[in-house]
Parts: sequence; structure tokens; C-alpha cells
Amino acid sequence: MEWTLYASAVFLAVYLVALTVRRLRFRRDRARMTREARADGKVVAGTEEVPAGTVKKFWLICGKFRVDCFVINHQGRFHAYINSCRHMVTPLDFVRYQFFSDDGRHLMCATHGALYEPDTGLCVDGPCKGLSLHALPVVVEQGEIVVGCPPGDLSFLREMAD
Repeated sequence: MEWTLYASAVFLAVYLVALTVRRLRFRRDRARMTREARADGKVVAGTEEVPAGTVKKFWLICGKFRVDCFVINHQGRFHAYINSCRHMVTPLDFVRYQFFSDDGRHLMCATHGALYEPDTGLCVDGPCKGLSLHALPVVVEQGEIVVGCPPGDLSFLREMAD
């Protein structure tokens, strides 16, 4: 009986410390995003940092959620998406920084094999066929890629936020 009480107390203490660290990290990230913000969103990279056919990961604070995202340069145009497969809440790059299929024509979920069109985010093959990645607004200003939060209701971000 005593052992159970001690174990429960330790578990509660560890949980409270982890919760405090998570909240402090969120506040730090929100302050950082405020510093890096523009009217249209957050500067995530310079255009030269994302050459054609490449990807850059970043995060955004949207409402009360910290969301992992990525921006791609597909045929000279920039597109940004939330880094979450539409089939299940898992990042597309389960294998770090491997977003494109072997032939480079599609974005691919490394977990499920779902294939997405790079310019629209539409799933064209796999368990989420017909659904689309959550797109983010992208603006290029003076050689910088600025990405904003999705417009409208952000409640869907709850399941994706880390």
C-alpha cells in the first residue's frame, strides 16, 4: 500500500514538472513567433534556402496550438502544409526530411505510403485518397517566404499540435 502511494506521488510530481516545461516552452515559442511575425505570418526561410524540389520544416503558433509544418518549392512555386498525414495523425516525414516519393513527383507519407500532389496537397493514392493536406497561406516578400496560419476555425489543430 505504501509503495503505491509513493509511486503515485512521484508520478504526479513528474507529470506536473512535464506540464510546466511544456507550458514554458509554448510561451517561449509564442514570444519567438511574435518577434519573427509579419502581417501575413511568420518568415520561415529565404527563397534561396528552399531550391526547387526541396523542403524546409518549421513550426507555427496558431491560436493556442504549436503546429509542425513544412514548405516546399515545387517547380519554382512555394507551398506550405501542416506536417500531418490525413489518414492518421503522423508526420509525413516519419523518416526525417524524406517528404518526396522516390521519383520526386509526389509528397509521400512514409508511414502509410499515401501520395499527395505537391502543388495542391490532394491525396491521389493511399488510404486518404480524395482528402487534402492542410494548406497554409504562403507569401513571398523581398526574397523571404512568409507562411501564415490557416484561416477560419482552428479546432482541427488540436489533434495535430505537439
